Amino acid sequence: MPSADKIAALRGMRDVFSAEYARQRQVQERLERHLRLHGYQPIDLPILENTELYLRKSGEDIAARLYQFDYRSRRVALRPELTASILRAYVEHMQDEPLPLRIQYSGPVFRYEKPQQNRYRQFTLSGAELLGAKGPRADAEIINLACGGLERLGIRDYQLVIGHSDVLESFLQALGLRKQLVNFLLRNMENLRKRGIDAVIASLREIYPEFESATTATSASADGEHTQSQRLINLLREMTDDEAHQAITDFLHSLNIRIDANREQGEVVERLLQKIREDQQGPKLRVALEFMRRLGELAGEPTAALRQAQALAADFKLDGAALDALGRTLDCLAEYGDISGDIELDFGLNRGLHYYTGLIFELHCTLETGEAIQICGGGRYDNLVSILGGGEAMPALGFAYGIERLASVLETAKGAAPEAGTVCVIPVAEGDFASAFAAAKDLRARGITTEVSIEGRNLSRSLRQADRRGARLVIIIGEAERADQSALLRDMRSRQEQPILQAELAETVEELLSADG
Repeated sequence: MPSADKIAALRGMRDVFSAEYARQRQVQERLERHLRLHGYQPIDLPILENTELYLRKSGEDIAARLYQFDYRSRRVALRPELTASILRAYVEHMQDEPLPLRIQYSGPVFRYEKPQQNRYRQFTLSGAELLGAKGPRADAEIINLACGGLERLGIRDYQLVIGHSDVLESFLQALGLRKQLVNFLLRNMENLRKRGIDAVIASLREIYPEFESATTATSASADGEHTQSQRLINLLREMTDDEAHQAITDFLHSLNIRIDANREQGEVVERLLQKIREDQQGPKLRVALEFMRRLGELAGEPTAALRQAQALAADFKLDGAALDALGRTLDCLAEYGDISGDIELDFGLNRGLHYYTGLIFELHCTLETGEAIQICGGGRYDNLVSILGGGEAMPALGFAYGIERLASVLETAKGAAPEAGTVCVIPVAEGDFASAFAAAKDLRARGITTEVSIEGRNLSRSLRQADRRGARLVIIIGEAERADQSALLRDMRSRQEQPILQAELAETVEELLSADG
């Protein structure tokens, strides 16, 4: 009978086997204890959510990578991150809780993206959210908490990169750019830094073809070359929306111009007015791109980078409130004492999720291969509660670790050794199993991971198998040991053996493992 074709795991998904699984679980458990010590209580959330939850503010990058589908006339998606789910749960169930709320979480998420090393379509996030706390002290608590988690894992050679989304967003809004263009420029800050301003302009022309003609028309106007139509356009620009709508409507009626019956008059007037006012966007975009270029170049040691950003804000007559808040956050962070990693300010930092409203930060590590990877990211998202139907805006911020990436850092550093198979009990013959099971029961009662060899191999093969499985200690029980109620304890590192009374066995094993640290 021919064998069936093998069914492989889906691309971007993977099986995690015992040694790596043990390392990842150890990472999660240590982080959970760290967060609990700081008052962050665990919450569990559904893997499946309404698709709309991620479309309101997560941004196009996340929306394009959603695992979403229709089921019985409902649009649902596998969660791509957990912050939106936390805020949905808050709006739905926790608005009567006293603030601030400190919440922690851990679980799998799904994103349909190109698989590569340390990047999968299913991965695990562990993180914390601080809801209802505003100001620099809350920002500093979250940053310190994220750094402290790495240090609890023994990771001290890391880089903390801090930015602030309000610096760019407040400037773009002050320019009077259309919301569509503001969102485009915010999304492309990282693109500008990596590929240059020409690449951003090329993308900009795709959504705003009038970009070049608008700047040219404005230059001609600045030279005084006004036509009658140009004067009319300038007059309409100076009016309020209601005044301009009424003026255009009256003008069309005075010329006896009839509007297609299939189109609403208000729609035609609105489009005409928008077209007229688009001509003002070109020069503003030029100013915005120049500011973005200069802002994206500001990165480095915090004091120097902050001073340069303040000088840039003065050049462009920008309100420095966001920079002042960032400076106070750094002062508050310093009150926790020195962190072991390097700190850098980076005003071109862009986290990719559109709900950030202020502080943003990332933590990076370098593997032995020289590859730099991001292992944590977070920031402030004060508008997300209201966006998800929670009424008034509420201050909130948080961060998430990538567990698989953290485990890869620890593996490279030879850290977080797997716990499975710490002790192996080997019965020599059939009559020795009852004593072996009793010994294993005593060890497990003390929280010691213990396996019993049940394969029926000879002793030398059983010892080799225990060694391959990473056993730290082996307990051998045979006829002679049963007779005098003892066991033979073998240290798999030194290969030395010693007889131990069974009554003292569990305590002796516990002491030896405790000495290992």
